[in-house]
Amino acid sequence: MKKLLLIEEDTDVREMLAFALENNGFEVIKDKKSASVDDVISMKPHVVIIDPSNTKLCADLKANDATNPVPVIIYSATLNVNKIINKCGADAVVAK
Repeated sequence: MKKLLLIEEDTDVREMLAFALENNGFEVIKDKKSASVDDVISMKPHVVIIDPSNTKLCADLKANDATNPVPVIIYSATLNVNKIINKCGADAVVAK
């Protein structure tokens, strides 16, 4: 089973996304605040899903040799994909 780390401050959004992902066979680790690189290393997720407020975490994950291979997906209400990817090195941006 693939493990995802989902970081979202909004409880309703976090629970809705977790529900959809869990119903599609993913193990979801939910967090309402930004994790650190060390937290992500200890959780060992296969994918990290964050909102645009966590672009610093995204950049930190991509700068670290241990977490760089882990795909980071940013979900955003804005569709300025290139700006978000260039800012932090995210692997993908998905619209909310």
